[in-house]
Amino acid sequence: MTSRSSLPTLAAAPLLALGLLFATLDPTLAATNPGDPWSGTYDMRGMTTDLASGDQRRIEGHIVIAKKGKGWSASADLSTEYPAEGGAVHTDVIGDGVGLPKGDRLEGSAHTQLVIGTVPGVDTGFAFIPRQVGPRIVSQWTAHFEKDGTLVVELANAPEKGEKYRPTKTTLRGKRVEMPDEAAGKK
Repeated sequence: MTSRSSLPTLAAAPLLALGLLFATLDPTLAATNPGDPWSGTYDMRGMTTDLASGDQRRIEGHIVIAKKGKGWSASADLSTEYPAEGGAVHTDVIGDGVGLPKGDRLEGSAHTQLVIGTVPGVDTGFAFIPRQVGPRIVSQWTAHFEKDGTLVVELANAPEKGEKYRPTKTTLRGKRVEMPDEAAGKK
């Protein structure tokens, strides 16, 4: 298990990158990334469902996808309200994944970690508020683009060996974010 001394590193991880998933060809992306339609930053929103209880919670944030060898790497910076005694607490979901093309989709695996707030209703990044490292999660995922360019990612989430986490399913939907250098190139 990760020690408390690694908290500063984990809290900084979202600043370094964001992660998971992607898939098929979107013509607007092909124009900005010839030969690599998946790379980019995506603004994502969705729901995570507890498979045992059916309870749902919102999840949102960003993922960054980059071409790496024959596949793609992805980093995630997401947030949710994680259930806890005394009420849900703000939780950052950070991690990375890899994926390979399979037909019109990408498929892969991801490893994430929860950084959980200790005060209900207060962001984990708020100064002087303690936070704790939560369970490590492994996910199997698929992703594809809808005709309008929306990226859809579906994840099956389970605890990594030795961790306690109730299996969940997450569905994220979002659009690619235009970067400043891309906007400048259109002028």
